[in-house]
Amino acid sequence: MTKPVDKANLDMFPHDRVVFFSDAVFAIAMTLLAIELKTPTAEAIAQVGPAEAWGETISVFIAYVVSFLVTALFWVGHMLTWKYITRATAKLVWCVVFQLMFVAMMPLGTRLYSEAFTGSGAGRFAFYAFVLAGISFFAWMTRIVAARQENLRERLGEAQAKWYVMRGFIPFVVFAAVPLAFVLPTWMGGFVFFMIFPLTVWARRRYERNGTQESA
Repeated sequence: MTKPVDKANLDMFPHDRVVFFSDAVFAIAMTLLAIELKTPTAEAIAQVGPAEAWGETISVFIAYVVSFLVTALFWVGHMLTWKYITRATAKLVWCVVFQLMFVAMMPLGTRLYSEAFTGSGAGRFAFYAFVLAGISFFAWMTRIVAARQENLRERLGEAQAKWYVMRGFIPFVVFAAVPLAFVLPTWMGGFVFFMIFPLTVWARRRYERNGTQESA
């Protein structure tokens, strides 16, 4: 006699494989960012002069630092997201797949971002912002699905469950700054991205205060 099929398990994947695969893609993308780091050659210095040649190198280095820290931020967020996930369902897996699709585009986006410092950079910077917005959007979608699937309102409380989702929404708001590419100078656009840190601190304090009031 065959066992009855548990329909709840038909749409599930190995939890560890999803996490390990995600870590691998993040690690590869962050490593590839460093490939563009090169000192100017003697030929380049002779052609354009030392100031311009080293200026291009500095722009590449700035883009590398910004992208490495931003990608690391997404990786930390990914770990915090999966901290509360016990079942890797199809919805979660596909949210992760689409997020990683944009993560894999970070080296390309970073190269265009570095070129925007020395050329007409509106379109290049807009593409870079688009890549970051794509990563953050699907990270946010993952948290929404996870919060419902894992009943986080019951497990963590109302305030903490809302903060879990909101923490994924804040980067999307900041990184969806594509229109700013046509208004702000390229160098300033990168610093706008770092607004995520004060906004996250402010939002966290607000939700922690609400949680304290609920438990009082």
